[in-house]
Amino acid sequence: MLKRDFIIVQIEELGKVIAQLIFNRHEGGARKNPPLIQTVYNSLDTDQNYLLNTSPEEIRKKLDKEDNAGLQRMELAAKTLLEESYLYPEKAEEIRKKVKEILLYVQQH
Repeated sequence: MLKRDFIIVQIEELGKVIAQLIFNRHEGGARKNPPLIQTVYNSLDTDQNYLLNTSPEEIRKKLDKEDNAGLQRMELAAKTLLEESYLYPEKAEEIRKKVKEILLYVQQH
């Protein structure tokens, strides 16, 4: 029970960081987002390159860890990747396509 509560708190905290990313983008503070994006990636032990070049099944396996909360982490990773797409317009289409693939996987499972 205690471990599950800890995991829920971690996921909620990452959700708050993502909410801040969205707020920054809408309020003209997008320059503050790269360190926040890196914070989420560090917490999830992943990065943009891994997410873009790995299948959703493999992403889930990596993010499942011992607690099987991979789907929740995948959703956070996808939302972070989506926010990152606004920083790299030249890669936006590729990134958003992968975000869609990840979110469809999460929805199906």
